[in-house]
Amino acid sequence: MNDEGFAGMREPAVAALLNALVDRIDAKPFAERARALSFPLDAENWPAFFAIDLPGERAVVWKWLETLSGRPGFALKLDERKRWSDLDVLERRPRLVVTPEAEKLLRAATGRHPRDTSWSRGWRKAVQARFGESELADRLLARPIAISQRAPEEILARFIGIAALAESSLMLHEVASRQFWGLSKILNGQQESVALLLQAARCPFPDKPVQLLVAARADDAEAPILFIENAATFESLAAGRMEMAQGFLLVFASGYRAVARRLRAPGGSSVYFAPRLLAGNAALPGRFLDWLYSERHDRPLYFWGDLDFSGMDILKELRVVFPEARAWQPGYQALLALLDAGESHAPDEAGKSGQADPGQTGCPYADDVLLPALRRYGRFVDQESL
Repeated sequence: MNDEGFAGMREPAVAALLNALVDRIDAKPFAERARALSFPLDAENWPAFFAIDLPGERAVVWKWLETLSGRPGFALKLDERKRWSDLDVLERRPRLVVTPEAEKLLRAATGRHPRDTSWSRGWRKAVQARFGESELADRLLARPIAISQRAPEEILARFIGIAALAESSLMLHEVASRQFWGLSKILNGQQESVALLLQAARCPFPDKPVQLLVAARADDAEAPILFIENAATFESLAAGRMEMAQGFLLVFASGYRAVARRLRAPGGSSVYFAPRLLAGNAALPGRFLDWLYSERHDRPLYFWGDLDFSGMDILKELRVVFPEARAWQPGYQALLALLDAGESHAPDEAGKSGQADPGQTGCPYADDVLLPALRRYGRFVDQESL
C-alpha cells in the first residue's frame, strides 16, 4: 500500500479513521505527548465503521486496517488477557497505536497540514461567530476545513455556499472543487458537516461511481463473465493475446473497486464498453447493464487476479456482491504452475508483506487448492507473469 493508494481509498470509513487520527494529533501534537497516541477502535471513536451493515464490506475495511497496522508508526493492539483470547477481534478492545513516525503519512493521505496556532484560533472564533453553540460548530471545530493560505471566514463563506448546490447532481469531489478553489479532496471526511449544514439525514453528494471497463471475447450476450484484477492483463485478454478467455465477457474494475456494494446500483457504477464490442454486438451492452443492475445470480461469473492473499481476499469480498463468483481455474492453474516452478516472489520483495491470509473465500477451488499452495510456499505470483 503506497502513499498514493493510501490517499485514494474510497471507503468513507477509511477516510473517517484517517481524519480522526489527524484530529487527535492536531488537538495534542506528538511534541506535547509523553507517549504514543492510542486510538480505541470502537463505535464511539469510529462510528463510520460500525455503521457498515454488510459483513463483507466491513471485512474489506478491517483488512485495510490490518494492512495499515503493518506500516511504520502504526500498530494494531488487542486485549491479550487469556479470558479474551477466544473472542472476536472486535470484542477484544482493539486500538490503533500511532507514533510520530506515522504523522507524515497521515497528513499526506488526508491532505491536512499541521495547523498554524494563529489560524486555529481564528478558525474557532469564526466558527463560533457563524454557528454558535451547535452540533455543526462542534463538528467543524473537531475537524476544520484547513486551508492555511485562506482566512477562516473566507472558507466558512464558501462552506455555507454549498447549500446552493444541494439540489444538483454533483459528486462530492465536484462540489469541493467548485467551492474551494479547485481543491477537489478538501471535503473528504466532511460528509457529516455537509449533512448538518443542509439539515439532511446524510450528505446528498455521492462519492465517485465505480468505473467498469467491459470487453467481449464472445458474441453471446449471456456469455460467462470474467472479472480481472489488473489493467495490463485485461488489455491482453481483450486484445486476444491469451486464447483461454475466448467465450467470455471481460470486466476490469481495478482490484478492490470490484467489491463495492454500489456496483450493482444505477449511479453507483459507470460502465464503459470497448469499441469493438459496440461494433460487433449492438445488443450486448444493454443486456449487460440489465444483468448488472438486477438481482440476478444465475449467470456464470469468475474472478482472476494475482496469486497472492490480496487476490484471494478480493475474491472473498466479490462473493458478497456476487455469491456465484468463483476463482477462474484456467488463469490460476497457469499461475500455480509458475509457483510450483519457483517463478515467484517473496511478499517483502514486492511490498506485499502486509497482506493477510483471508482464511476461507467460499470458493472450493480457492480454498482447497490455491490458498493451501500460498501457505505452503509463502510466495506470490502476479497475473501479468503470463
